[in-house]
Amino acid sequence: MEETIKARARNIRRGPAGLGADLTIGQVSRRTGIPAKTIRYYEAIGLLPQPPRGANTYRRYSLADVNRLLLLRRIKLLGASIGDAKHLLEGVTEARCVDAQEALLSLVDSRLIALDRQMDELLALREQVSDYRRTLTSCRADDSTPFSDCSDMRCIDAFPDESAACAPAPEAGSAFCCSAR
Repeated sequence: MEETIKARARNIRRGPAGLGADLTIGQVSRRTGIPAKTIRYYEAIGLLPQPPRGANTYRRYSLADVNRLLLLRRIKLLGASIGDAKHLLEGVTEARCVDAQEALLSLVDSRLIALDRQMDELLALREQVSDYRRTLTSCRADDSTPFSDCSDMRCIDAFPDESAACAPAPEAGSAFCCSAR
């Protein structure tokens, strides 16, 4: 993916239009891999400045617009919000390349921290689900009672740390969906 973006950037620089590129939305779309409809949306919400229009009223884009869209695409692939993207893109057109790189590096670091936190939360959830599975398999379901008539739902509603989740109910003769083994 990284190589594709770099290759597209090289192609833009080598293109016949040169540095002062006067590109249509279709050309920008092909060079960035971003659909024209999405480019117009980015303009509408302020992520991309409104481009000047040619004599034929077509939008005309520059290399700066292409670079901004490539950066925006990378920001979105990192999972950043629209607000984070707007903040990062403010003044990027006039910024030095190193400033844009440092801002992107900061976003990447923040994203890595968030991903580590999400992975920790997912591992904790996996452990809870695994514990619940053990609790559920330790219960013996009543094979003679339809589910709709079950009066004891302790096995299904059990939390993994409830050791007495499937203890038999005190009332004799009641229909159980689960009981202790």
